[in-house]
Amino acid sequence: MHLVYRALEKEPVPSVLPSSLIPPSKRKKSSGSLSSMVPVLPGSPPPPKDSLRSTPSHGSMNSLNSAGSLSPKHTIKSSQHSVNWVVPVADRGRYDDIFLKTDTDLDGFVSGQEVKEIFMQSSLPQNLLAHIWALADTRQMGKLTREQFSLAMHLIQLKVSKGMDPPQALTPDMIPPSERGTPGPDSSSSVGSGEFTGIKELDEISQEIAQLQREKYTLEQDIRETEEAIRHKTTEVQEMQNDLDRETSTLQELEAQKQDAQERLEEMDQQKAKLEDMLNDVRQKCQEESQMISSLQSQIHSQESDLQSQEEELGRAKADLNHLQQEEAQLEQSLQAGRIQLETIIKSLKATQDEINQARSKLSQIQDSQHEISKSIEQYSSTLNGTHGGSMTNLADMSEGFSEKENGGFGAMVRHFRTVER
Repeated sequence: MHLVYRALEKEPVPSVLPSSLIPPSKRKKSSGSLSSMVPVLPGSPPPPKDSLRSTPSHGSMNSLNSAGSLSPKHTIKSSQHSVNWVVPVADRGRYDDIFLKTDTDLDGFVSGQEVKEIFMQSSLPQNLLAHIWALADTRQMGKLTREQFSLAMHLIQLKVSKGMDPPQALTPDMIPPSERGTPGPDSSSSVGSGEFTGIKELDEISQEIAQLQREKYTLEQDIRETEEAIRHKTTEVQEMQNDLDRETSTLQELEAQKQDAQERLEEMDQQKAKLEDMLNDVRQKCQEESQMISSLQSQIHSQESDLQSQEEELGRAKADLNHLQQEEAQLEQSLQAGRIQLETIIKSLKATQDEINQARSKLSQIQDSQHEISKSIEQYSSTLNGTHGGSMTNLADMSEGFSEKENGGFGAMVRHFRTVER
């Protein structure tokens, strides 16, 4: 039950039963009870003591080489029991096929780990499956033979299909046929006296054969355990070899990674040197930039002083501008007054121009009158210097004309000049 629960908890089932798991009552047994601990393959149960004791004396030595054979009497009994077995004949072939597919190591047994998935497919509770396993494992080996596996599958099938619970203990018709004739631990004391031959030597030989048979089973069990231990050790060695191979491959990978890291480190060193050169260049440029910044700051200070002086000049210019604006206002006022005076002067000039125009027109008239007077004078002169015998009538006429002109033109001209002088 402990191993079943461990298998259900996905823990590996040991290939060899450790000494700590062997029941205390079975750790130290007499040689007569060792035969019951030998694993029995399907169809080849160990021969019972009564059949060994009934063996004729001439075949007693050959029975060591045919320990798995049965006497004719026991074979008939097994065939009669197999007919009355609870597992139907129609289901045995199907269960045997499942057993052969499950027995991957071909040792004639299936472990709990191998049948776990098959049992779990029934969806039965784990405690019920553990009880069925305990019923089928009649020899408490932690493994099931072909018939024990068929019995377990039959009990599971009854529960799944018909709802029949497995019994608390196996009934006689449930015991596998190969185990019904197997003698129990104390069967040596239950042999009937009718099966003895009555010959002391033959009985002693039969007892010796039975003892040798039990010792043979014990040695076979020890050999199997040793082989299992060797296989277990071989598996451990193989696992250690696999671990060593994995460690070796891991070491090789680490070496490759180390080589890659070394190469990357060298590349990083080269990059570091380049970066240091770049850093030196940057520092030099920073110094140059600092010098430029200092010169720019000095220029800025000088420009600030220039700007301050310019601002002062601008202030003075603004004051001058205000003064000029005031003067401009005064000049504007003076200009306005001048404009008024100019308009007055223009008006006076216009009047004077009008008077000049009038004077010019009068002067023109005077000139015309003067021209006419000149003509008249010329005529007077020519008349006076001409013929003295002319008639006085022409002179009188000229005098009249001169009088008219004098009264008209010259007199008017004289008056005009007098007016201008005044």
